[in-house]
Amino acid sequence: MILFETATSVFELLWDIALAIFIVRLAFFYFALSFLTGCAIAWFRFARLMPINHLTQPQSELVTLPMFLLANILWARFMVVNYEIPRVGGFRLAIGALALVFMLFAELLGGIFLYKKGYTEWIWETDPLAAGLGATVLLLFGLMPMLLMSLEQETDDLGETYHGHENKPITAAV
Repeated sequence: MILFETATSVFELLWDIALAIFIVRLAFFYFALSFLTGCAIAWFRFARLMPINHLTQPQSELVTLPMFLLANILWARFMVVNYEIPRVGGFRLAIGALALVFMLFAELLGGIFLYKKGYTEWIWETDPLAAGLGATVLLLFGLMPMLLMSLEQETDDLGETYHGHENKPITAAV
């Protein structure tokens, strides 16, 4: 019967789909937490920091960028701990990269729709130093779940990462 001959590949396909949904869900949640925190920091910058301290737009961005970075670190750590994301670099990089795509899309939409004249004024009126540091913080946002692996301890007290097939060649697994 053809069903029993293809059962392994069907289960592998279903597992891959479940893993992709897991990655998309975690990436969107990581993006949503960071984006909402970024909105709160931006409100603080525009409503309190700039008027009270008489700062310009680039100065206020440079003051609040460390807050964005700290919030991203805390939310990435929260995601890793709360959802028990495994210490697999590619898995964490996929979550961070997809969250970065969501964030860049939100930044693009916000930049186009918040400025009434379109994206050209948004691009040309931006301070290069603040934009460069903002892009660096966004890149760190995408890499943060993977970068946290360097701060975590490698522990395998329960032997959970060993399955007995470590020396098995890849061709035998496929």
